[in-house]
Amino acid sequence: MSLDRLDITLSFPLADGRTLVRGPLSYNTDGMATRHSVEWMHDPRFVRAYEAAVSSGHRFGANLHVEWRIYLPCWAATLASRLEGDFVECGVDTGMVSRAVCSYVGFERLSDRRFYLLDTFAGFPAEQLTDAERAAGLEEYYDAYYGDTYELVRRNFAAYPNVVLVKGRVPETLTQVRSEKVAYLMIDMNAVVPERAAIEYFWDKLVPGAPVVFDDYAYVPGHEAQRAALDAFAREKGCVILSMPTGQALLLKPPA
Repeated sequence: MSLDRLDITLSFPLADGRTLVRGPLSYNTDGMATRHSVEWMHDPRFVRAYEAAVSSGHRFGANLHVEWRIYLPCWAATLASRLEGDFVECGVDTGMVSRAVCSYVGFERLSDRRFYLLDTFAGFPAEQLTDAERAAGLEEYYDAYYGDTYELVRRNFAAYPNVVLVKGRVPETLTQVRSEKVAYLMIDMNAVVPERAAIEYFWDKLVPGAPVVFDDYAYVPGHEAQRAALDAFAREKGCVILSMPTGQALLLKPPA
């Protein structure tokens, strides 16, 4: 995780003479740049978690740098580990995020918890896309990056007896999560129909204070319908979703 590639100086002059951003940048990848501290990237616990993530067998290239996008669910999982309830991830692919989370919180030691991983594990279900999502080219993109991953994911989590793989489409598989209390929820299904179904199903099961991480919330173009549907759900519940510069978003279940 060398930061040598970030040793650059950028400036964005404004019309009044001020400079919006001054380097050198401490982070400049995955759609965001900052000059602020990234000390967490050098924490040995995060280094191990990130190495577990990028060695999951994903199809996104050898030089993948999504450290901040991995850090958010790790932070959320740390909070969730202090709450009562199981963990759930909807949209797993090779298990990149969930591998990082398991490593970061030592999930194998949480023997009274289960971590449910829901995915088709057989590629993206294009029939769930709306016409607008299909017109944005999402079907072709997903075909290139998602495929049959079940055996790979099973091997990736062999060291975690409390990780449960749930194979099939959301929402059909949601009832296979045998949990009445959920402390952590990650939603990353890249389409509005299953994402709205997942948050609706798990909302009442989420314990107060439980974090929900949405992976594609602020990605454009192509994910506007997801953001609108999730915002509408949050308003119905009297909540506000926090948008992140990574393109993700965070929502905490409020007290009853």
